[in-house]
Amino acid sequence: MSTRDRVGRTALVHYLGGVTGEEPFDDHRDGDPQEIVLGIGEIPKGMDDALIDMEIGEERTVVIPCDLGFGQHDPEGIQTYSRTFIKNGERLEQGDTFAWTNPASGLQIPVEVIKADEQLVTIDFNHPLAGKELTYWLKLVDVK
Repeated sequence: MSTRDRVGRTALVHYLGGVTGEEPFDDHRDGDPQEIVLGIGEIPKGMDDALIDMEIGEERTVVIPCDLGFGQHDPEGIQTYSRTFIKNGERLEQGDTFAWTNPASGLQIPVEVIKADEQLVTIDFNHPLAGKELTYWLKLVDVK
């Protein structure tokens, strides 16, 4: 199977990784391999590209720059709202993470409160790994 034929197929993968230079937090080395549909943006592009290129049974460590991971941290992704605008806004404190429903897609995304005072809450809508280089060990078990 050529690598072009893998797009849209399901890869069975064991992996371990996280932010480069920090303790790995994403550990799927044991148990059943994870099922990942290749080439559709289900995982960071750097991981996707590596898995599409790998041979079955191959192990590889990949370093994923933020542009091929979760993107650059976008200052425009930081927004300030009145506490009354946000459901349960009166309870939010700096450092809290909660689910925000994207009005365009209807999907929930995790957001972080980076500042809170009596009236206003400042929220970071960037992915928590935006702007960070990632390092992952991958083992491609099979492609279905």
